[in-house]
Amino acid sequence: MLPLILGVVLVACLSGLFTAYFGANDRATGATTSTTPGDGADAPLAAADQIPIDLVARAQEVGANEMGQILVLMYHLIGYDDSKYNRTPEGFRQDIADLRAAGYYPVNLNDLVNGDFDVPAGKTPVVITFDDSSGGQYRINADGSLDPDCAVAIMQEAVRQGGWASRAGFFPLIDVDAPDHVLFGQPELAQEKLQRLVSWGYEVGSHTVSHLNLKKAAVSEVKKQLYESQTTIEEMIGGGYEVTSLAAPFGEYPSQASILKSGDHEGRPYAYQAALKATGGASFSPFSDGFRAYHIPRVEVGEAGLTEILAQFERAPGLRFISDGDPTTISVPDDIDPALGSVQTGLGQEVVRY
Repeated sequence: MLPLILGVVLVACLSGLFTAYFGANDRATGATTSTTPGDGADAPLAAADQIPIDLVARAQEVGANEMGQILVLMYHLIGYDDSKYNRTPEGFRQDIADLRAAGYYPVNLNDLVNGDFDVPAGKTPVVITFDDSSGGQYRINADGSLDPDCAVAIMQEAVRQGGWASRAGFFPLIDVDAPDHVLFGQPELAQEKLQRLVSWGYEVGSHTVSHLNLKKAAVSEVKKQLYESQTTIEEMIGGGYEVTSLAAPFGEYPSQASILKSGDHEGRPYAYQAALKATGGASFSPFSDGFRAYHIPRVEVGEAGLTEILAQFERAPGLRFISDGDPTTISVPDDIDPALGSVQTGLGQEVVRY
């Protein structure tokens, strides 16, 4: 059981100063504490000294736990290749159906990193990512229609059915020897595809230009590819779109990990807000002090599908992120599992404890 927050607020009055105390949480009376995270022990507390009862009731009703863990799923091939990295179209459809049935709702990676996602109350955010831009991820037929068996078409169909959103992250390659992996394998349609993805609401990030092993490459080459992949994609999409996320090829990091965050190539700057690993399990909540934006773990989805992956949260439901439905608040149960860490300071959202 986490200790409840007791604070002292000094309030300026015309005649001087007075002290007001935040009451401890008392489930019998409904009195509950509230804080707005600041920069440390002396951070300002919430303007009101108690959370409105309706916020507490809402959190209790759905069992909100916005300190819970979040799955960032990693896909590569969508098709019928004989590879451990492959997921058949039928299998991917089943994955989406399983996620919907289990109460998951998709968000983009940049929404996760910023802790700013609009997920319905009682639902769990999930980030779906695609590496290597294979044709099976996004294919357009000769008549201009979407190939119904490509990943984008399968997700768009889920959106049309309702209760799902056009949210996922694509991390394409720009110059590799395998033509089917260069910007989804249809070069004449590459720009149109990238622009469509963004217009629908999906996110496009960097996977370097040529699937560069960032651990083995020279620092100068790492910086070059981080810069060129970012600017090339941004220019193709246009409209001021910013590439803010990176999926590290092979999950390998450079010896100077700080250059993933920002740097320059021949005096031309680049910057990223997040970097994805290739392994590591579920991610900490962005509200947890355990969250690391440049070391976000992922869970690979292969031919076995999601059954065992989702079952892990069924066996330990207290570790699962459950949304309260309000992006302006962070709802946290009193009996939060210590493995989830502590609420970060300086986030700006009001913390609802119940």
